[in-house]
Amino acid sequence: MIHLGMFTMPFHHPARDYTTILDEDQEAILLADRLGFTEVFVGEHFSSWSERITSPLIFLATLINRTERIKFGTGVINMPQMHPATVAAHVAMFDQLCRGRFIFGIGPGGLVSDFELFNVGDAELRPPMMLECLDTVLKLWAQDPPYRIDGRFWKINVEKNIYPEFKVGYVPRPFQQPHPPIAISLLTPNSASARTAGERGWIPVSGNFFHRRYLRGHWERYVEGCEAVGRRPEPDVWRVSR
Repeated sequence: MIHLGMFTMPFHHPARDYTTILDEDQEAILLADRLGFTEVFVGEHFSSWSERITSPLIFLATLINRTERIKFGTGVINMPQMHPATVAAHVAMFDQLCRGRFIFGIGPGGLVSDFELFNVGDAELRPPMMLECLDTVLKLWAQDPPYRIDGRFWKINVEKNIYPEFKVGYVPRPFQQPHPPIAISLLTPNSASARTAGERGWIPVSGNFFHRRYLRGHWERYVEGCEAVGRRPEPDVWRVSR
């Protein structure tokens, strides 16, 4: 079955008033909800006046109580630029606020000025950073403290200041258990992320930045990932932005 959703960076002329464009972006999503769109994904950019939503979670939180059915997706949280504990806490809170109307979209980042801003310019490192950040988030949600997570890029330890009676030292957990649905962005023609999505049961999201001929490769890599772990490919979960 085909469902209609919405993906928006969103793009605006950089000379336009910031408050005005945020109002317009909100109105577009309110209209999408009234028209029966099933979901909306919103981008994250820190250093572009053409794409000025710096936190999709903050932006989408303004729409939770103004919409009825539409699901909210981060499109995406650029994981190499974020600390896993920050992502875990913010995503958990948003998922609680929207009562599970949430899809946790992740990616390695795409805006070159953001790479420079956060000093994550190495293209070879961003994909493993993304996966480590996500896996660390999932570990924080899956266990009580003490936390001892010794990663390649992030090390998390909470051992000395834990007070169970007040839940001090505990990272918040999301509304959806064990975690919200995870979606991953696909950009390159034969995306390795598509295979990862198949292997791990994630939602593959083909972006709108490339020719449609690349879509075949995305689907084939996703199927390869599913078959590698004995999972049946699910066409219904594949998101295609055009």
